[in-house]
Amino acid sequence: MINSTNRSLVNLLMTLVAGFVVISFTTACSKNQDQPNVELIQDMMISPAIKPQEGDVDSPNNSGMRVPPEGTQPVGFIPYKYANDIAGAAQNQNPLGSDSSEAVMKVGLKYYSTQCAVCHGEKGEGSAAANSAVGTKMALQPPSLVSDKMRAWTDGQIYHVITVGQGMMGPYASHIPQKYRWQVVNYIRSLQKDNK
Repeated sequence: MINSTNRSLVNLLMTLVAGFVVISFTTACSKNQDQPNVELIQDMMISPAIKPQEGDVDSPNNSGMRVPPEGTQPVGFIPYKYANDIAGAAQNQNPLGSDSSEAVMKVGLKYYSTQCAVCHGEKGEGSAAANSAVGTKMALQPPSLVSDKMRAWTDGQIYHVITVGQGMMGPYASHIPQKYRWQVVNYIRSLQKDNK
């Protein structure tokens, strides 16, 4: 019968032996730099992962791109609870408040410039006044973000339109990450203050 003291000694001995084996193996491998690596676990050196647009011979239709199972979500994803609730979205509170710090404005400017300015203009005046790259060519002109109507909107309403879209504007949830949308809202608010 093994008592607890003997069990502890056996565990310690096993740990020391395992450590010795690992150290011996890594030392032996590091001395032979001109020799190829030894692959202990298959598929660790060359991943069998399928890259986007690549075919997969083991799947139906040889398609490597598959629709994820229903209900799956990326790690850290928080579903937008106001997707179908416009009244609730208007009450959604901006966690940043009216933070116009340099860090918030930099992120807001980055995403506004790459995603919003092409239609709404660099200063948010709308495509008709802004000579925007894309907006002037659209049949229905994108609105001004610095108008009195937009100033009356809540931060939650602006966030809602960025997330799910409105009218001709599609959703930008996949273009502007969830954690940066409030910075874009605050940046739009700064444009409204600058354009009084």
